[in-house]
Amino acid sequence: MTLDATSYFDHIQAYISDEYIVSDGGGGEIVLKEKYFREGETKKTTRTVELPFKGKAFAIKLDGMNHPLFHFLDDNGKEWSKRCDFVVFQCYNRRVSGYLIEFKTKSLDATSIISQLKSGLHWCACLRKVVQQYTGDSKPLKLKKFVFTENNKPDAYLDADNKYLARDPSVRHYHYDDLVGIGLDDLENASVNTV
Repeated sequence: MTLDATSYFDHIQAYISDEYIVSDGGGGEIVLKEKYFREGETKKTTRTVELPFKGKAFAIKLDGMNHPLFHFLDDNGKEWSKRCDFVVFQCYNRRVSGYLIEFKTKSLDATSIISQLKSGLHWCACLRKVVQQYTGDSKPLKLKKFVFTENNKPDAYLDADNKYLARDPSVRHYHYDDLVGIGLDDLENASVNTV
């Protein structure tokens, strides 16, 4: 019997270790927090982004974990050692979506952003396959990639519309200030990867 989207979403949440889940969607919003060094400062500051949502959602933090992403594989310098900061899963309108999010300060170095978000996409594909192999449950995941920065002059790195990375038009850029009052469902990205 095929699971509906809500049941599949619940399965994914149940299969992921609690230590990865950083926001369970309580209160109707996803809260993402990242510690970072501001330019010229020696003490870390915490960046917080709050995204209200419709349906059900939870967020995991991939980057910053001390152990290997795949415990049975060597992480040292391998492709799977790269990680995006966050993956947000949402169930809404009978589908399961994933938002791959990378936090940056001013840097918009496309090479690292692209590889980290691509790695997040591969991680989601692996998660889906592992769940399918062990349970027989499967649904397509619709994934979108985002980078959030405080760069006030990102034009050199973005396309003509100043929305997507010029080197990878599947990555949508948002300034942190533009995220105030925006919901998860309002994040625009015309490029959707299905795994």
